[in-house]
Amino acid sequence: MRYNIQMKMADLLENAQAAAALDRFLPGLRPMAEANPQARGLSVEQLARYSRLPQAAEALPALDAALQALNTPENAISPREAEEIARFQALDAADQARAPKPQTHTQNAIYPGRPWLDTKGERIQAHGGAVIYEDGVYYWYGENKEHTDGQNGIWTWGIKVYASTDLMNWEDHGYLIPPVLDDPDAPLYPTKRVDRPHLMRCPATGKYVCWIKLSGPEAAFTIWQADRLLGPYTMVEALYRPGDHKAGDFDLVADAETGKGYLYFDADHNALLCMELTPDYLHADREAARSYPDLHPPFTREGPALFAQGGKKYLLTSGMTGYVPNRSDSAACASWDGVFTSLGDPHIDDASCASFNSQISKVFRIEGTDTLVAMADRWLPDIPVDARLADVFTRVVASAYEPDKYQATEAERREMYAANRLETANTSIADYVWLPVTIENGKPCIRWLDAWAPDSL
Repeated sequence: MRYNIQMKMADLLENAQAAAALDRFLPGLRPMAEANPQARGLSVEQLARYSRLPQAAEALPALDAALQALNTPENAISPREAEEIARFQALDAADQARAPKPQTHTQNAIYPGRPWLDTKGERIQAHGGAVIYEDGVYYWYGENKEHTDGQNGIWTWGIKVYASTDLMNWEDHGYLIPPVLDDPDAPLYPTKRVDRPHLMRCPATGKYVCWIKLSGPEAAFTIWQADRLLGPYTMVEALYRPGDHKAGDFDLVADAETGKGYLYFDADHNALLCMELTPDYLHADREAARSYPDLHPPFTREGPALFAQGGKKYLLTSGMTGYVPNRSDSAACASWDGVFTSLGDPHIDDASCASFNSQISKVFRIEGTDTLVAMADRWLPDIPVDARLADVFTRVVASAYEPDKYQATEAERREMYAANRLETANTSIADYVWLPVTIENGKPCIRWLDAWAPDSL
């Protein structure tokens, strides 16, 4: 365990010395954490800033120094962490002991919103993911949520990868990057809030570069690199914050002509920031543009998905309501490093008012065609969102920032909180919503299809 102000309150309070340091520098913080289960999941720094304690800004550096002094070999692994590691290792051993299943499952269409099974008949686990094409094969990679039942503390179990030649039938190729089971400070430890991996091949180095977001207290990227698409991958950066911004959802894109790469990410929950990547794609060193500035949740834009079509650059984003879906927005720009202009919700005739009850993670092109596909996750399939719920969720979140403009009843707040428990959501049953994207009158459009096949478009 690494003691600092980025650690969760729940972990800090387990250590008597750490708790004593907290009480010495920020005496008002412990009662908040003890009274509110949600607060215990925040980092010390987050809770201190949200609490608006007058002494927080001055006290945090001193508290951080006191906590860092506790980082001795004896404190490296707490008793709780040792028990947790043993539990994760036992779970992994059980996974390895399972008898392999035959490759017998096939399908002849994509069925948005229905459980998607791989060729062994098991749920595909590649959430918040993307597709990359190489040598006649599509590779779909993303967060492995197979063990995330909302009860065991597991957020993500490594990054999985699947292969297909027709985009309908996917074969499990194991881990793109496996979980780290014996180091609670490692970025891919199962309790870390690993989100939305994105992978590109760097033309300058020939290497494959994978950026992965860590939400929660870290609010940073971990960056990996490999010589081959399927790895093995080596970590380059454990926790990286471009421009010292707290990192949210992101996408990577490369200019098809110049090879220049760009990072788009939700920076500090304040704006969608475009930064130019270094030639090796391993860092971002120049701010190029800001789109959607000065917004607050739920209107802050996250989940960016970038693509080019017909000489224009396009961007799809979601609002910020956690796992609960909301309206998407589309935007256009003449260049990758410019400011995007909003075009409105791309989902046509969407009765849910919540992006067909999903959140887009990536847009990719079917190789050799002009056909675009939007990949999206339906994180909470057991909570169907309709127009009423979408309005409730929007008002509940917005009322925390603009109470005079947005109001919500206590019953509506309870309804929102019951649905949107990030730490306790059973995302092992999350589904996928893949739909074609067309450009009509200069605007991206996504229409619902109960079933479709790539070769029929």
